Amino acid sequence: MKSRRLILLALALSLAIHLGVLGSGLLPEVRLELPPDQDLRDISVKMQALDADEPAAKTAPQGAVAQLRPAAPKLAPAKPKPAAKKAEASAPQAASEPVVAQARPSKKASSAPAAEPKPDASMPSAESKTASSAPIADNMAANDKDEASAPTAEAAAADDGYLHPKSKLRGFPRQATLGYQVFYGSAMLGTGTLDWSRGDGGYRLDINANPFIGPKLRYLSEGRFKSKTGLLPDSLQAWRGGQVKESAHFDYNAGQLRYGDQGDKLMDLKPGAQDVFSLAFQLGLKGGELGPEPIQITTGKKVYEYPMRPSGEADYDTGAGKIRVIVFRAQGDGDINEFWLAPEFSNLPVRIQRIDKDKRIDLRAVRIDVNGAPQWKLPPQPTRKHKNDY
Repeated sequence: MKSRRLILLALALSLAIHLGVLGSGLLPEVRLELPPDQDLRDISVKMQALDADEPAAKTAPQGAVAQLRPAAPKLAPAKPKPAAKKAEASAPQAASEPVVAQARPSKKASSAPAAEPKPDASMPSAESKTASSAPIADNMAANDKDEASAPTAEAAAADDGYLHPKSKLRGFPRQATLGYQVFYGSAMLGTGTLDWSRGDGGYRLDINANPFIGPKLRYLSEGRFKSKTGLLPDSLQAWRGGQVKESAHFDYNAGQLRYGDQGDKLMDLKPGAQDVFSLAFQLGLKGGELGPEPIQITTGKKVYEYPMRPSGEADYDTGAGKIRVIVFRAQGDGDINEFWLAPEFSNLPVRIQRIDKDKRIDLRAVRIDVNGAPQWKLPPQPTRKHKNDY
């Protein structure tokens, strides 16, 4: 009886602490208000497949290569004419006293100008230089006029009402970091990060969720990366509070998929199989075109098979602007998985939802860095405690 009272007292104390933390204003000021789920509309901007090939490095020409060029034959110098000799003889004196010659010209020089040397045919005259540079100057002036009259990219982007990256993003990222807020239902429970990197023929996806209360969660997806076929996952491992939990291993040689809490469940491995996190990046790389056949997908605990195709277009409302996204929704066995990919932000997943009969977990991006450069970050938003301070 006494132990039961102690348990009830501990539960009441834990509940009081949780409520106190939620109402104390200790949570981060960056917060998203969850709008009601919106209906998807027809896709107006098609998501494009991204180039993942690394540009070839340009090598400077070696000295040996330059030496292989045939040397130009040496020509005998032409004998100068007498008039030229006279001009050459007077040239050193004129060059040695240029200021005196310009300041005090003689009457004889003013009345009888010296004979000018004949222009070299190989050197362009002043008139030809002026004539050749005139079109260039005109073109530069026209370009300056066009640039002055044309609206800037930032101004044009601001007019469409959507958020845009700070710089033009091209190709599939070599590295990307996304910061998320993690919601359980409609309550914000913590923050999370997703780190993506590829190189040397492989990829690495490291996902961390840091709840305000409770153990940390971590998922690590690793595998091979090929520019044509995309992601070939080798393993998915989950941790809860530092303890190893469910996992998945892709054995391509044996054609088997091992998964489960103990990794003891077996299933035939299908071509194009993905784990639930690598799938989002495979969709982004391929522009959402993975074919009409169902995709084998594992969460480490379960294995699903369903086709992945765009479900529609939506606006990801950050609370401080909107990002246009293409939504991929897969539903099977009572579960729903959604990936909200942003075409303008390298097709990265700015929102990930997992819904089943017991829970709804929602990851919403508040920061996007691509190849080491910050592209967007949600500015601080007023919380209930600080709403009057803004």
